[in-house]
Formats: sequence, structure tokens, C-alpha cells
Amino acid sequence: MYQAVFSSKAKKSLRRIPKKDQRRIKRAILALEKNPFCFGTIKPSGFPLAQYRHRVGNYRILFDLWEEKEVLMILDIERRTSTTY
Repeated sequence: MYQAVFSSKAKKSLRRIPKKDQRRIKRAILALEKNPFCFGTIKPSGFPLAQYRHRVGNYRILFDLWEEKEVLMILDIERRTSTTY
């Protein structure tokens, strides 16, 4: 099982999200801790910010994996818009 670690940018982004969506995102992060390659996770090509991205409604959790330490580094949480990527 992986351990989720939040960057300061991800913490700040999560605080700005409405409470209803925060709960959904937190549940998704708990699921990612158990299996980071679950449905909704993709490895974007040509996206320098993060190794992986997981879809939660209109939001995207951007994260990196450190498999040797079993760490799930949450880099940012962004609302999907035309300028997200």
C-alpha cells in the first residue's frame, strides 16, 4: 500500500475546492493509495508536470509514484478546463 504525500501546491489547491468535491477527491486518493493504477489513471504523454493523472469528475489529481519507497506524491489537483493542460 502506498502512502500519499501532498505538495504544498496540492494542499493549497485542495483547500480552494468546494467541500463536496473535496470529499470525492479524498476518497479517490484513498483508492489510489491501495491501487495507483485503478480505472481513471493514465500516463499522459508530453505532460512535464506529473507522471500520472487520475480523473475525479471535473478534477484531475496529478501525481508521481516512487515505487521503491511506496510513496504517492500528489503534486497538484486541478479543475479540468481548456487551459489545464
